[in-house]
Amino acid sequence: MIYILGSIGAGKTSLTKVLSADMEAPAYYEDVEGNGMIANMLQKFYGAGADSRKRTGAMLQIAFLTFRYQQLKKAVTQENAIMDSSLESDFVMASQLHKHGEIDDIDYNVYVTLSQEMQSNVNGSPWNGLPDLAVYLKIDPDHELDEIQSRGRDMEDIRQKPELVAYYRRVNAAYQDWAKGYTRSSMITIDRDRYDFMHSAADRATVLDQIESKLVDLGKLSPQTFEALQAKHAAGPISKFA
Repeated sequence: MIYILGSIGAGKTSLTKVLSADMEAPAYYEDVEGNGMIANMLQKFYGAGADSRKRTGAMLQIAFLTFRYQQLKKAVTQENAIMDSSLESDFVMASQLHKHGEIDDIDYNVYVTLSQEMQSNVNGSPWNGLPDLAVYLKIDPDHELDEIQSRGRDMEDIRQKPELVAYYRRVNAAYQDWAKGYTRSSMITIDRDRYDFMHSAADRATVLDQIESKLVDLGKLSPQTFEALQAKHAAGPISKFA
């Protein structure tokens, strides 16, 4: 299993789409717009700054936790399934909300208990909740703001809600701190400020080669398959949506 992880607007969904198409592997998306319950809760979460985060933060994180668990039960049965975000990244989000007093201690303890239980039991079998490979998308906070604005979600718009800038920056910092200390599985870091896989076909090929080479090292992709993928990358431009 492969986790694509990173802060808000880092490019997780775009990379998941490209990697899934390239490897012909199943993908599981966060799909905020397509999940009515979560989309509605996010609208409320972003509605009134810190006050709305305090009112809705715990329930939003539990909703994400439940949604991700449902995906995980399917993903663990498929080879090299790719997850756009994960229980791991949900925990980063919940922890930073708790740190800033936007999830209280009682609700946070409930969340942690649920998360641990879900990670230890999938389809009735003990599972450590860890991916074969985590791919962390590191992005400069200012670059991240540009990416968030470019996707055009009104609820995230810093022109309408300038107070969100501080929130986005602290989420970015939380992910960077998490990544520095992450040792629970193999992980590679993709520098989003260096590799613009959103718009550059050459950068997409480079990023795919980095990820797939690591999968070969981990025994999750055969050298022959990797060579065929490299030849495909070299043969011509790789579409953003493959």
